[in-house]
Amino acid sequence: MNKLIVAEKDKAAKRIAEILSKNNYKTKKIGKTNVYEYNQNGNKNQVIGLRGHIMKIDFPKQYKDWQAQEPKELIRADIEKKPLHSGIVKSLKKLAKQADTTIIATDYDREGELIGKDALEVIENQNQNIKNKRARFSALTPNDVNQAFQNTGEMDYRLSSSGEARQILDLVWGASLTRYISLTAHRYGNNFLSVGRVQTPTLAIIVDKEKEIEAFEPTPYWEINLTLKTQNQKFQAQHTEGRIWKKEKANQIHKNIQKTATVTSIKTKTKKDKPPTPFNTTAFMRAAGAIGLNPSRAMNTAETLYTAGYISYPRTDNTVYSESLDIKQKLNMLQSHPEFQKNVKKIQQQKTITPTQGDKTSKDHPPIHPTQLADKDKLNKTEWKVYELVVRRFLATLSPPATKKRITIKLKTGGEPFQTKGTKYTNLGWREHYPYYKTKETILPELKEKQELKIKEKHKESKQTNPPNRYSSNRLITKMDKKGLGTKATRHNIISKLYNRNYIYGDPPKPTKTAEAVIETLEKYAERITQPDMTSTLEKEMNQIIDGELEKQDVIEESRQMLEKIFQDLNKNKEKIADSLRTGLQKDKIIGPCPKCGENLRIMRSKRGSRFVGCSGYPDCNHSLPLPKRGNLIRTKKTCPDHNLNKLKVTYNKNKKPWTLGCPKCNYDEWQKNKDKDKDKDKDKDKNKK
Repeated sequence: MNKLIVAEKDKAAKRIAEILSKNNYKTKKIGKTNVYEYNQNGNKNQVIGLRGHIMKIDFPKQYKDWQAQEPKELIRADIEKKPLHSGIVKSLKKLAKQADTTIIATDYDREGELIGKDALEVIENQNQNIKNKRARFSALTPNDVNQAFQNTGEMDYRLSSSGEARQILDLVWGASLTRYISLTAHRYGNNFLSVGRVQTPTLAIIVDKEKEIEAFEPTPYWEINLTLKTQNQKFQAQHTEGRIWKKEKANQIHKNIQKTATVTSIKTKTKKDKPPTPFNTTAFMRAAGAIGLNPSRAMNTAETLYTAGYISYPRTDNTVYSESLDIKQKLNMLQSHPEFQKNVKKIQQQKTITPTQGDKTSKDHPPIHPTQLADKDKLNKTEWKVYELVVRRFLATLSPPATKKRITIKLKTGGEPFQTKGTKYTNLGWREHYPYYKTKETILPELKEKQELKIKEKHKESKQTNPPNRYSSNRLITKMDKKGLGTKATRHNIISKLYNRNYIYGDPPKPTKTAEAVIETLEKYAERITQPDMTSTLEKEMNQIIDGELEKQDVIEESRQMLEKIFQDLNKNKEKIADSLRTGLQKDKIIGPCPKCGENLRIMRSKRGSRFVGCSGYPDCNHSLPLPKRGNLIRTKKTCPDHNLNKLKVTYNKNKKPWTLGCPKCNYDEWQKNKDKDKDKDKDKDKNKK
């Protein structure tokens, strides 16, 4: 019996071949595709890796021209499935002819099941008599892979149907709305304005937060503190009112303070600090932010570690370890690693090891945990950081709570109440193994009630309330999760898209004026596009497809009806939307006043297509500044103190790092200086030659 095994990626295929053949396999090429071949009990087995999705969905050719049909026509347009990677499809067809059985071994989730189903359809179209099986695993370790291939099951067509529904929804919503908004704003080619089912409500969260920050008006308040002194130690105490909103009251309190303060009460409490719950995808990405990794980089690294067999599958909602997870075996494995030896030994000495549990359980994959030992020297810095984070989180979930003593000391001086709080850990517990949270201690001196203390200094500080914080990329993932926007597998990609579309920049992400123009217009004239409610409803319904409660076509039909209602709002307000977009989009091009005439300096394009900063007062004023030829220009909110111009940032859609251009005038002046220096150097060289 000849078997054809299909994995999701080439690295996974190679890993599966290594495990199943016990490293006795050969690599050959079919076209440009790697195939890993080994013999077992006289049977030939071939393992091929895909490149994720090998098929794509799209509209027929007649819909390619954006101006040939109304965008609304895309809602009910036919949808075709076409090869995305034709070379791999050809290789699959060739291998299918030689096989008796195919085993789909793609990742076990919605996307993986759809990828596997598409591959199986290609194979079955070529070989109708082929038998098919499904291997499911949560880690690419010898034990997990061997068990999966010894206990194969059937394809989960409900799961793949849910994946197909998502693809169709995203295509129809994205294409129809993007075309409508872009055509209305006259933004064509690479300059189009992207709108999406999940992308736009996510962008609205960022824009609305920015509006909140800009509208924020600081309120003044005062804090009054004391510096007290014992024989051995100084410490601080604060007035119990905390923020004092009236200046007169703050002045009176400050005036009432005497030279000494008396201790009126000392209270001590012991508090337990619970260990964290196991990592699901959202919690992992948020924790990765604390070690300096954005969601995309964190997930890409986690996938690399998973494929190499070091950690379990990183796309999971689960926060409860299953009973089948052999925790003692995992600890014994980690105990031999020099980096974790001491930590593991301490956990093994506990009388009982009871893992923490979160509130999310699922049957597909366990929480993210270490599956094999990794050699620090064989991983790059980022891979090791992520591996260590996963290991330490696993150890923390098996550890006891940390315990700390909280001491509250209350004092009085001149009738005014003050207090100070101290914290001391009596047992670090899980914190000893998971050093990513700060363990702050405030040690106070030993005091007694009615004890009189000398006030060394009294402080009256004038402060202002701060605006709300922006969402970091990792906090945004958590917000999307709560709002039901996207899935564990797609959220980091949605944020990456917003960067690539030049809707956001920096981290925490800040919206560009283009993003603000799009969201403000849609919130005013088609608010439903920007709200998470419809998207969240559709996400729940796609889960109901998996549970067998809804059919794929029912969900697609409901989404089309939603979209048709949205287009009623759009068409009703078409002229207003056009005006609002044009006005808003112009703001993203203005970078400040012209030093010659006071008109606006704008980012412009010449007839030849080159970019420059030009004056809107042209032809009366011809003031201009050069700009870089390549990259996407983003106008930041920072302004140059010398020229009052917005600083610019240059980003790229590919894996190229963004860089800060800064003030175009400062940049030009610096370039001129360097140019003059080079001329002087050339003159000196000519003199020396003579």
